[in-house]
Amino acid sequence: MHDYSTDASERRGVPLLLALLAIALAWATSKFLAAIHLSIPWWVDAPSSMGFYGALYTLFDRYLWRNSFVHKLGLVRVPDLEGRWRGYLITSYDGHAKRYPLMINIFQSWTEIIVYLTTPMSMSRSSTAVIQMDDPEGAALIYQYQNQPLADAVKTMHMHYGTAMLRLSSDGCLTGDYYAGRDRRTFGRICCKRA
Repeated sequence: MHDYSTDASERRGVPLLLALLAIALAWATSKFLAAIHLSIPWWVDAPSSMGFYGALYTLFDRYLWRNSFVHKLGLVRVPDLEGRWRGYLITSYDGHAKRYPLMINIFQSWTEIIVYLTTPMSMSRSSTAVIQMDDPEGAALIYQYQNQPLADAVKTMHMHYGTAMLRLSSDGCLTGDYYAGRDRRTFGRICCKRA
């Protein structure tokens, strides 16, 4: 997986909140250990705030950010796109004449993402990504990809780079456009729904 950026302001506030919680947990642990008269070595006690912060950040990054309660509190706005999406694409290669089936697999944490797209002729994977939240048209996943043709693809198809911009609609669909750059110079539309 690779990092992704977002225009949502949560990446400034949540780490501060986690740091304050880590300090509170370290203080409470210290008071608890003193109350039960348990002495621990200095090297265990010294990194306790940082240890709690690391554990809280990891827990939040992998799991807690997906929780609907966390979203309702407004701590996180970034949508959870992880999962398998099925749909189709149309391409300028054949004049938008045919729908080609596709499958998109998205793996996502709060800070990292990777997008795999597979069609009958090729597969691609993202190399960079952005999730835009403050667009009037809704949340958008924008990513650059590297595409690799499968063994039985047409002879004119070869490895290439491209860009895709997919919007998350209110009915849960990812829909948008892609552009295959440089010598391919094809473009088209992608429509898919979570399977």
